[in-house]
Amino acid sequence: MAISYMDYTAPTVQFFSDVNKNRLFTGDNQNVINSLGRNLLNTLGNVSLLDIYLSRAKVVEPHIHQNASELVYCISGAAVVSFINPFTNKLINIPITPGK
Repeated sequence: MAISYMDYTAPTVQFFSDVNKNRLFTGDNQNVINSLGRNLLNTLGNVSLLDIYLSRAKVVEPHIHQNASELVYCISGAAVVSFINPFTNKLINIPITPGK
């Protein structure tokens, strides 16, 4: 549960963290997932961040978020982000590249 109020002057408040220091998954040196959550950066509240590096033809397995949102962005290369519209049950595929 998120903290409704945080004293940002407290000595326990964390403003910086290196997501590369918390490996969630390693396939090989080109396919890794790093994670950052409130256990490492308490100012995140209920927000989590996954830093995903994938080589060509690799995918993130289909999954659901029943009570969360997901933001996907591309820094380099290209990807196809797919999701199912919950109102129409139609599959939507969106190609993404940096800046698009």
